[in-house]
Amino acid sequence: MGAKNMVAGIIAEYNPFHNGHLHQINKLREKLGESCTIIACISGGLTQRGELPVLSKWQRGALAVENGVNLVLELPAVFTSRSAQHFAFGGVSLFHKLGVVNHLIFSCAHPDLPLLNKIAGFDLANYKNELQTKLKEGFSYASAAAELMAQNIGTEAAILHDPNTILAIEYLKAIKQLNSTIQPLAMQRTGSHHNDHKANGQFASGRAIRNMLQKNCLDELKLVLPSTTCAMLTKEPSITFDMHQLYPALQLMLMTSSPEQLRKIDSMSEGLEYKLIEAANASSMTEFINTLVSKRYQRTRISRLILHLLLNLTNDITTEADQIGSPYARVLAFDNKGRELIKKLKKVSTIPLITKVSEHINRRDLINKHLAGPLEHILYYDIIAQNIYELCQKSPVPNHDFLASPIYIQR
Repeated sequence: MGAKNMVAGIIAEYNPFHNGHLHQINKLREKLGESCTIIACISGGLTQRGELPVLSKWQRGALAVENGVNLVLELPAVFTSRSAQHFAFGGVSLFHKLGVVNHLIFSCAHPDLPLLNKIAGFDLANYKNELQTKLKEGFSYASAAAELMAQNIGTEAAILHDPNTILAIEYLKAIKQLNSTIQPLAMQRTGSHHNDHKANGQFASGRAIRNMLQKNCLDELKLVLPSTTCAMLTKEPSITFDMHQLYPALQLMLMTSSPEQLRKIDSMSEGLEYKLIEAANASSMTEFINTLVSKRYQRTRISRLILHLLLNLTNDITTEADQIGSPYARVLAFDNKGRELIKKLKKVSTIPLITKVSEHINRRDLINKHLAGPLEHILYYDIIAQNIYELCQKSPVPNHDFLASPIYIQR
């Protein structure tokens, strides 16, 4: 396929869209050509770290298109609110089913594709006893797995603790699992590492930028964000990405649920349901989380579990999602080139493109939980995830998914 017809996919959160994301897009076009079409698949109302995004999914989608992406799709919440393995599988399965994506682009601190493929091919199932030993020693599952892989592959464990490298490995696993023809393209992450708390010149991690936002460091933000992102953040001074006001609802749920009911929630294991019920006596969300965090249960896992509780995301739903992958492609934003691609996707994609939620779930269905099949089951959680986001805003728009349309940016 010529460069003119090349389609590249990026799985991201754009929380918010920053100079590092813009740099990746520019480098991608340098490598694959200016005529390359770029699709981004981003998280919706909730993020993979178990937090609220800084801006809504439509705003983040629009920013991506304004800065060079041609089409932005939503990654279903049943994948975004879970571990790297499920986040990656959801995104790769979506791109795979579109039938047009040639390359999957990702940036990480260690873009050594042969090494990443070697790690991706490592089978932890052959090391069950060693893994259990490390878990009993108090290691988290991720840390125990990283140590075992590093020892047996002959690399540094630190590589396997970098969040973007972990995602890169999971992307490669998903491509192999789906027997996809999508070609991975690893790029060097520039300027700032994923969890850095400070800026490095014109680059800063998403975490550092969110810290700047909380401290209202506008001059620092201007250095690390495209002007379009700065303008949107300035226009939306009432944005909040704090879920603490939902703590009473979480407390009530835990106080009125039995351990048996809680065990149906995804990621609830190892007796965590009892720890959660006990921790619900905490006076704030911060105290609640701090009570539960340990060497075994990392903060991100607890934050995701809170989302699963608020979503009522049960094991049967995540099992269904893991079996079928992303069952639709929800359009958030696009430009002229993206519009042409949408026309093509309607002909070749094996999953439907969604521009109106009401074509699959209406408000009555939402109230009565009349969900016809897997597509509706999974789409339902996108709506609930967006409602969680909205309820934490100063001017919430409940059931916003029924009101919003994809954003078209002409250029």
